[in-house]
Amino acid sequence: SPMPATVAHDPPADSGEKELFRIPFSPSGRQLTINILSTWGDAHYVGLNGLEIFDAEGVCISDPKTNPHLTIRGDPDSINILPEYHNDPRTVDKIIDGVYATCDDLHMWLAPFSE
Repeated sequence: SPMPATVAHDPPADSGEKELFRIPFSPSGRQLTINILSTWGDAHYVGLNGLEIFDAEGVCISDPKTNPHLTIRGDPDSINILPEYHNDPRTVDKIIDGVYATCDDLHMWLAPFSE
């Protein structure tokens, strides 16, 4: 049988759960948008350690050192938009800095979260 076009989390109809994600096989395009819909418990902040994107051959294309056309932005881009924060290093560019398995704030992104 042919491979499906997407992989999805499809909970049983009577479970009351909603679909959490849908991932297309070999997606293509020039822009990737990620909408973060919830956090792991913090009502006020959301963060990520890293993001890696691979092409169809398995080559990482999310490294700004090897992909000069790569740009990233967040909305908001950091907690520095809050009046009580200035020059906090946890900005959105950190999620593509190549350091993923870390607890070091210098390699993480943190932003205010609102539903």
